[in-house]
Amino acid sequence: MKKLFVIFCFFSLAATCQNQKKTTKENPCDPTIICTMEFKVIKLEIVDSEGNPVQLDEYYTEIEDKKIIVDKDLIGNPNGIYPVASDDEMDKVSFEGDKLTFIGLLNGEKVVKHTLVIGKDCCHIQLIKGEQKIEL
Repeated sequence: MKKLFVIFCFFSLAATCQNQKKTTKENPCDPTIICTMEFKVIKLEIVDSEGNPVQLDEYYTEIEDKKIIVDKDLIGNPNGIYPVASDDEMDKVSFEGDKLTFIGLLNGEKVVKHTLVIGKDCCHIQLIKGEQKIEL
């Protein structure tokens, strides 16, 4: 019985000491990290061919076919600038980044479909790839 117990302990230790590769889904952040109180918003500026701001009737962001509407009040009220994602969406994106598609409507017609790659660090959302100013 004693040998059986020793063998069991050996296999248990061997199993726990194996090199366990971290997956990209794990949170790499130190739980004691102190983040700034700044609230980050990724913005998109939309202008016409003459550089004038475009006023959309409606806009939203799609994340994995889910519609997200980021409140425009988060960025004040500048014409032609729209929020794509904010720190509120941190739980919806990975550290490596995910494709988000900004959709803009004018007169009931889809006039903007712009894809950005947005990820996060340990504290805030961040733009990884994509233009933040587009011309219609």
